[in-house]
Amino acid sequence: MNPAFLLLSTILSSQVGPSEMPRPWVEPGFGNIIWVQSPHYGPRPPGTIVDTVVVHHTANNSLEGTTRWFLNPEARVSAHYTIGRDGSIVQHVSTFHRAWHAGVSRDVEGRENVNNFSVGIELVNIGDGTQDWPKEQTEALGYLISHLKRRFPLKYITSHKYIAQPPGRKPDPINFPWATVEGLGLKVVP
Repeated sequence: MNPAFLLLSTILSSQVGPSEMPRPWVEPGFGNIIWVQSPHYGPRPPGTIVDTVVVHHTANNSLEGTTRWFLNPEARVSAHYTIGRDGSIVQHVSTFHRAWHAGVSRDVEGRENVNNFSVGIELVNIGDGTQDWPKEQTEALGYLISHLKRRFPLKYITSHKYIAQPPGRKPDPINFPWATVEGLGLKVVP
């Protein structure tokens, strides 16, 4: 595993409450993670087993913009992580909490309220099907999921498109190269 991702294992997941944007904004760089706590989260139901990763696209081209949106009191949306195009990572919500990324949803097993048992990961991409998925970004996603597998008994990696209800409500992540995550030992449900 990339040594830069050793930093992931040192992140404590106990911080709660909103934080502010770093000033000046600087992308942390490939394999590095910063925490900018979103106020949009809640508790997971008691006894919840986190076993799913949901992949999204941001529908914008900015790690900073996505981080700012997740801090906006009017947004009422968040994800656990956002990965920039260069492999930079921002954590917004502790994985021990429920982020608000999936909305009305149902998974491959028929379970509803996917936010309850999933980790939401946004990937910076404008989401119109014309933008590529850089190697740095997909590698960072793989490293992050590998780290999360040490913490949770993950079984699935899926798209927002697949779980969103009603079907067709969400398209993301458009044209994501699912082959880049097939070797992680999870069932891929795009």
